[in-house]
Amino acid sequence: MPNVLVISTNYWPEPTGISIYTTDLANTLRSKGYQVTVLTGLPHYPWWRIPEEFKSMREGITLLDGITVIRAKHYIPVHVTALKRIVFEISLWLNLVKSLRKMSGQSFVAVIAFIPTVAAGLVGKRIARKLGTPLGLVIQDLSGVGARQSGIKAGYLFSGVGKLLERSVLLAASKIVIVSPAMLKPILDFCVAPTRITQITNYAARAIELKDRQQSRLIFGWNEESFIVVHSGNMGAKQGLENLVEAAKGLISDTKIKIFLVGHGNQEAKLKKLCAGLKNIVVIATVADDQYSALLSAADLLLVNERSTQMEMSLPSKLTSYLFSERPVLAAVPRGGATWKFLDGIAELVEAGKPSLLASAIRELSQNPLKRKDFASKGLEFAKNNLDAEIGRRKYLDWVNSLIQSKRG
Repeated sequence: MPNVLVISTNYWPEPTGISIYTTDLANTLRSKGYQVTVLTGLPHYPWWRIPEEFKSMREGITLLDGITVIRAKHYIPVHVTALKRIVFEISLWLNLVKSLRKMSGQSFVAVIAFIPTVAAGLVGKRIARKLGTPLGLVIQDLSGVGARQSGIKAGYLFSGVGKLLERSVLLAASKIVIVSPAMLKPILDFCVAPTRITQITNYAARAIELKDRQQSRLIFGWNEESFIVVHSGNMGAKQGLENLVEAAKGLISDTKIKIFLVGHGNQEAKLKKLCAGLKNIVVIATVADDQYSALLSAADLLLVNERSTQMEMSLPSKLTSYLFSERPVLAAVPRGGATWKFLDGIAELVEAGKPSLLASAIRELSQNPLKRKDFASKGLEFAKNNLDAEIGRRKYLDWVNSLIQSKRG
């Protein structure tokens, strides 16, 4: 049975972001007859701490659904700054390397590392070179470019270091997956051969089932008359959710409009303070997987928000679920950026960082059910044609096969 090594900082039971795709790829490979080993960290995202329910998870080896999972401990910064991000990466790298001892004697037909964590790429490069095994990279984001855009303190410092290290990893890879066309130019700028790059858009790995709207609202205690706006997922610097809080202030007179920020992240405490005293916006915890479909079904409008500097790189993973939910999407994102281009024509778009525009768009959509229905329909059609999970999984299986064959080539 061919053994594939997957390296990623993020893996189950993290409920959002890259973890969804690393876990799904490992399970997909396992279902197709591969032996899978996962080298990962401790569950910390999007909370930037280890939640109480996962503190029993420690470094070491466990068997999970037939997959060997090796966890390495590492430093987890409560507040992310450039310096702390560098320490986080160094800690990951040191402890992932230390965990390699637990794989003594194993061989792999392929090593697959998930970026943006530079440490995962560096460890993948080291193992692949030592074993003479092809290295594949899945680029969910690029830290070098992303740090400068994300708004973290002194992001330019991490950006410079990150770019140097990312370049060495990218040039060592046999095959590379990008999840957004916006990633192509920055990677080509590293002198990576275009023949090694494949685009596979993130698919709806989390199945979304349309639920009864009224019954779904009962679960969350939301009344039938309210116009519910939901932003789900990470609450980090690059989401720039202060913009939504300011927009909520402009909607105070629209008493039926209620905004819910659902999730966790390193900006969560700050956002809770900003929302204090406002009756139309509140932060609530991430819902369990079995309630996520109900959360989306209970909403009238689903929101994406990004910092005005977030022009390139990753697409929010929440979009795959949003578009399958048959609910309209409103995105406050940089004009011409990756998310704007992705959603153009299938969602309502407003300029990032302009809360008055965002407030006006929410108000206008709350009063226009036909427009909401049109966007919901267009989003669902796009999702069925482009984000189907089985199509995405087949593309990854083909890519992994080509990665394995590249050694023979």
